[in-house]
Amino acid sequence: MVSLLIALPFLAAAIIGLIADDRAAFAKRFAAGVSGLLTLFSLAIYFLYRGPGFAFEERASWMPFLGAGYHVGLDGISLPFVVLTALLTFVSVLASWKKEEKSFFALLLVLQGAITGVFAALDLILFFFFFEITLVPMYFVIAVWGYENRRYAAIKFLLYSLVGSVLMLAAILGTAFFAQETLGRLSFDFFDLQKAAGAIATLPAAGLLFWGFALAFLIKLPSVPVHTWLPHAHTQAPTAGSILLAGVLLKMGGYGLIRFNLGLFPTQLERFAPWLAILAVISIIYGGYVTLAQSDMKRMIANSSVNHMGYVLLGIASMTTIGLHGAVYQMVAHGIITGLMFLMIGLLSERTHTREMSKMRGIYASMPMLGGVMWLGMLGGLGLPGLAGFLGEFQSLWGGFLGEATRPWVWFAVFGIVILAGAMLWAIQRVLLGEKERDYPDLGALELAAVAPLVVLAVLLGLVPSLLTPWIDAGLQPLLAFVRGLL
Repeated sequence: MVSLLIALPFLAAAIIGLIADDRAAFAKRFAAGVSGLLTLFSLAIYFLYRGPGFAFEERASWMPFLGAGYHVGLDGISLPFVVLTALLTFVSVLASWKKEEKSFFALLLVLQGAITGVFAALDLILFFFFFEITLVPMYFVIAVWGYENRRYAAIKFLLYSLVGSVLMLAAILGTAFFAQETLGRLSFDFFDLQKAAGAIATLPAAGLLFWGFALAFLIKLPSVPVHTWLPHAHTQAPTAGSILLAGVLLKMGGYGLIRFNLGLFPTQLERFAPWLAILAVISIIYGGYVTLAQSDMKRMIANSSVNHMGYVLLGIASMTTIGLHGAVYQMVAHGIITGLMFLMIGLLSERTHTREMSKMRGIYASMPMLGGVMWLGMLGGLGLPGLAGFLGEFQSLWGGFLGEATRPWVWFAVFGIVILAGAMLWAIQRVLLGEKERDYPDLGALELAAVAPLVVLAVLLGLVPSLLTPWIDAGLQPLLAFVRGLL
């Protein structure tokens, strides 16, 4: 079942590429059908999962001479991101319905397959393979279909990502090499490397291996000071690119820190937790202030992601059950709410032909449905209780308070909530409120179809956390049991 989730988007992209389709009439319908079907399929797997630990595992021989195999599986940590990837791809296709290039829709499907592979891979070479594939479609989506400075933004995104990838590849090879002595053979399998984690932790090079993984994931997250690619990439990307970039690509960073840095190097994570906590707090406060300073709506939401991902890093650095739970919940909630905000900004800029807040006013009076959904998205972005974003931030802060290394920094992190709330409320005042300056068409049926699932999830996960928390617990408990056995 997991292999179908990975392979079908690649197969669908190949079919789109082979069929003559001048105005992408077939491509957009086929892409919407495939991504919609995979959303339902991933939801079925989500509700079939019983936990704890991994399920739906598949193994096959791939490169036995290197100790690398095809090993995939899903647990309660990765499953929500697989569902989110399929859903946001479906939303992105609907949001791009006016595009007439079939290659655009093929690239979205390639991106979906690669991201799903990242969350499902349990072999580190396979993980790296999918991690790298994600760069190709996203680069072209930004560089070809982005705005005026799209090539600069795409190259910066690619260069930052490649630097992180080189460090991670060196760490993967080093980890497998040092584990070979304990295992008696070369293996890149995650479970095999966990068996050697205790021996690796005693090595002088353990800290370097930890940071090889961590820096790659901090770039992807992103965390200050390796975040500067993000505002450019978001601002220049088309709407679909921004939705997938914010919704799931950033989550690869937080997921990697939990799965590999915590899952393979818990001793080193405990050692460096104070430094990660400092980076988290700087990201939270700096991200909030930079968000407050923006006049471009898309750039404002892009910078708010630095703030939001700071809470994720704080929860991970706490190494507490509630903190890690909050980190995962925050990532899922952020993917839904920020994906919704980028979608609404894209639809709004199509109508007004601007993203400058100073040139917008009275949007709610002009377009009640679009304005109302944007209002909900911004309230979710500031962490309003009752919406999905509140629970993740609250649990991350709570976990930060319970963690020894993170407790002194939680008090500073709280100020980030106030700063970001000010930025969001000020944006609401400038854009949504006031008398309408002119009439614009409100959301159409296709746009409502794209918006509806994100609105429903933003509210449901704020009011009914039991739709997500048991899955996260089922994924975290075996991982934390392993960590406690080493510490």
